[in-house]
Amino acid sequence: MRFYIDKMILWLKNGDTRILKFEEDKINIITGNSKTGKTAVMEIIDYCFCGSNETVVISQEHIGENVLWYGLRFGINEKIYTIARGAVSEDGKFSSEYYFSQMGDIPEVPFVKMNETEMKKLLEAEFSLNDEITISHGGKGVKKDVRLSFRFFLLYNTLSKDIVDNGKLFFDKLTIERYRETWSQVFDLAFGVVNLENIRLKKEIDTMRYELYLAENEQKRYEKKKEQYSYKKDMVIKHAKEKLLIEETLEREEALQQIERLIEQEVTFSTEYTIQQEFVQLQEERENINLQLAKLNRFKKSYTSYKKKLQEEADSLKPINYILEEYGYRLDGEYKQFLQVLKKELDNVKTVISDKQPFEYDVDRKIKELNKKIKEIDDQISKTADVSYYTVPIAQKLVSLGEIKAEYNNLTFETKDEMKAIKELEKKKEYLSQLEEQYAVIDERRELVINTLNEYVQSYIECSKDSLDEYGSYVSWFDYKKKQLTLKKNKSASIAQISSSSDHLYMHLCLFAGMHQMILNGEAPYVPSFLIIDQPSRPYFNNSEYDYKESQISLSKKDDWFKVKNIFSLWDKFLNDAKASKNHFQIIILEHVSEEAWEKCENIHLVEIFDGKENALIPLNME
Repeated sequence: MRFYIDKMILWLKNGDTRILKFEEDKINIITGNSKTGKTAVMEIIDYCFCGSNETVVISQEHIGENVLWYGLRFGINEKIYTIARGAVSEDGKFSSEYYFSQMGDIPEVPFVKMNETEMKKLLEAEFSLNDEITISHGGKGVKKDVRLSFRFFLLYNTLSKDIVDNGKLFFDKLTIERYRETWSQVFDLAFGVVNLENIRLKKEIDTMRYELYLAENEQKRYEKKKEQYSYKKDMVIKHAKEKLLIEETLEREEALQQIERLIEQEVTFSTEYTIQQEFVQLQEERENINLQLAKLNRFKKSYTSYKKKLQEEADSLKPINYILEEYGYRLDGEYKQFLQVLKKELDNVKTVISDKQPFEYDVDRKIKELNKKIKEIDDQISKTADVSYYTVPIAQKLVSLGEIKAEYNNLTFETKDEMKAIKELEKKKEYLSQLEEQYAVIDERRELVINTLNEYVQSYIECSKDSLDEYGSYVSWFDYKKKQLTLKKNKSASIAQISSSSDHLYMHLCLFAGMHQMILNGEAPYVPSFLIIDQPSRPYFNNSEYDYKESQISLSKKDDWFKVKNIFSLWDKFLNDAKASKNHFQIIILEHVSEEAWEKCENIHLVEIFDGKENALIPLNME
């Protein structure tokens, strides 16, 4: 995405306007002494682009008390816009009032034209974000299926002073939960791992998974209802037999038919008594199994007790090993032979104790089978009639028939074509499998992208090898999961443990240079083509108080001045690479070193020097 900041505008409370002018395809430098407002430039850019108090800190004492509106005039996708945002209140509340001009007009004093929601929608359209590009995975910080904000992509556009030499964090804002939770999706979009077609495919997969989930649950509910219906029919049969309305010998289907005929009053009552009921047979079978279980459990308990006694004997024989080891060489004859016999017995006992005998496995298997059989018999017993042999008057049978009729009429079950339902389920599963197979190439694509990113980063590591000292010959290894750049020796399986803040600085610079060159060449529509870096020379200064004019002198005693100059050389090379590829890019560096640091660079635009005496972000006469 072609993007550059043309001007930063501050409308001051005294009626004046403070303007900083930047250039595209340049390294725009603001240098000077500390506490002059350099860092605030980064904060104001973030603020104007709908930043929240989680990401923006604007000092009320030095800046906020003097500024009425904060604004930017910027180019985006061949258009020129001006946006301005109202001042931060004294109690720290961020303004939701925005001015906007689609012609890039800079008003004498901005006025409210839209709120923050409207401003975000406008910017998201320019960032090629729409309702199709939504958050794929929800979390504590973000909601699933909500439109992805353009602000998530801005973490590729800043290197703050707190992050530029950090050994673990390589991206601003990753301390905020919602940025961490969307990291993977933002990376995949920014580097072309996924596109709109992939996003649509993923949504179709999610939809199909949900449909399949509903269909499977519906099938489970149907099976459960079918099971319950079958059980209720068995209960009707059981009750009819127990009330002596039908013969106890009837099988299930015959019994149901007999009950139906009774209800329709087609037959008279007739009951035959069997010599032995099924209910009694099941109970006897259960008792026999219980007896077998009791015998097996008794045997198992006895064998366990036997092994316990063996263990006690083994414990008593343990001194034998000690005696043989310590004094065996002194013994001979019958004593030594006797001890060796005891040792052999000890070894045999240990073997019996430690090794599980085949019959033990057989006993356990048999107990498991018998328990399963008892469960099955209990299920049968619950559905089998327990018939009492006595004469039931016809009047009583008629009452019982009325009860059975009510019970039978309550049997309701809506059947469906099960084969059709199963075929539909299989069809959905097959289609989902095909979709997932298509989407599986994403992981391969991501691996290729990361390998390519390492190649881009490596080209800047090579041009910075003198500044990376002993790590200059190492190779780039981007850790996607940890969101970090690491270095390793060529053909080595382990990464370097780097502790120097100077090395961390150059790792950050090389990573961002490689990332943006790759994004530019890939023509990604989501990441703006600009980068703002705050105080990259920070690792080479030991205190926060310094004079930019004396920066070269203070660092000349060490090799650090050479490394500071290489910071600008690296970005000069980056811009030359971008221009050679006919791409556009803008860099803004907020520094505190003198002009000698970039004197040999081709692409420099010195915006202003904030010396704190004659110039600063806020005019000195307002301090």
